[in-house]
Amino acid sequence: MANELFKSSDSACTLYELEDHLQALASSIALAEDEATRQLILDEIGLALRRTKEKRDAVVAFLRHCEQQQRFADAEIERIEKRKAFIASVGEQLERYVVHLIEQLAPVDRKGIQRLEGNVSSMRIQKNPDSVVITDMNAIPAPYKRVTISMPAYVWETLLVRVGTEDRKVFESRVEKVESRADKKAIAAELKNGITISGADLKFGGNRLVIG
Repeated sequence: MANELFKSSDSACTLYELEDHLQALASSIALAEDEATRQLILDEIGLALRRTKEKRDAVVAFLRHCEQQQRFADAEIERIEKRKAFIASVGEQLERYVVHLIEQLAPVDRKGIQRLEGNVSSMRIQKNPDSVVITDMNAIPAPYKRVTISMPAYVWETLLVRVGTEDRKVFESRVEKVESRADKKAIAAELKNGITISGADLKFGGNRLVIG
């Protein structure tokens, strides 16, 4: 299956052929029953790469095709998301209009419900749950607000020490959520300078393929 990726040097590798090869290669690797079989497929590709410049060009063309397909997929995702937003907007506008129409035309039944009947369907209105609208955040009293703060962990620990043991218990009992994350940029700088940091290690970047 992997051999199909490479045509003989007297045969051009068209975009449509590349698409077929992409599907064939993906299927052959995905369907391989074990790692040895998958490696065999990749070894066949590697063997072809060692032979002629034409076959290397075929691989570059194949990789470029993969990049093009990814860009096409991104564009298609953006188009579909815009389409989804448009359909949702149209649906919401129609729903608001129908609700207004039912409020104006439909009589209230014995259960206090207003509805419009069709032959095989019906539409009725139902009150949404009450909700709060914030008109001035600064005017909201402190007991009714939640504050999210991001700070270095050592600052947080220092604050806890400063408030004292008893106050700390009360303070921590009121904390709803504490999240810690590693500052990888700061850690990387220290590790590169030869400073050991417990719980962290430096993983050296591997090589990546650049095609031209």
